[in-house]
Amino acid sequence: MTTYRVRIGENEYTVEIANPHERPVKAIVDGEPVEVWIESQAAVDVAEPKTPPRPAAQPAPSAPPSDTGAAPGVITAPLPGVVVSIAVKEGDKVEPGMEVCVLEAMKMNNPIRATSGGTVKAVHIAVGQQVQYGAPLITLA
Repeated sequence: MTTYRVRIGENEYTVEIANPHERPVKAIVDGEPVEVWIESQAAVDVAEPKTPPRPAAQPAPSAPPSDTGAAPGVITAPLPGVVVSIAVKEGDKVEPGMEVCVLEAMKMNNPIRATSGGTVKAVHIAVGQQVQYGAPLITLA
């Protein structure tokens, strides 16, 4: 297992990664197991452990796109968690990659993003609600 020291803003973390080429990347961040989906390999240098340059602002890691066998247009929970925010309402236009809600799991906020565009037909969740893996969150038309 390779150990990295990572600085995000003012915080420094110890990150252990067994296989950086695995998807999702399974890592241990300061003793807590996490899964990370890397959107672009060009953004990641896995050849040598090093501290990346200090970014101006670092977005929170995204939860992976959900693929739970739900009907087309239904955004489902890719992990169990608690709904901490909802960014859309019925009638809103959604673009692919747009954040639609945030789930908290293992003390981490996980932005849930639309995998396709459309108009919000239904919001099936409320802030503070506990959701299970695969639960419908948003329906797009």
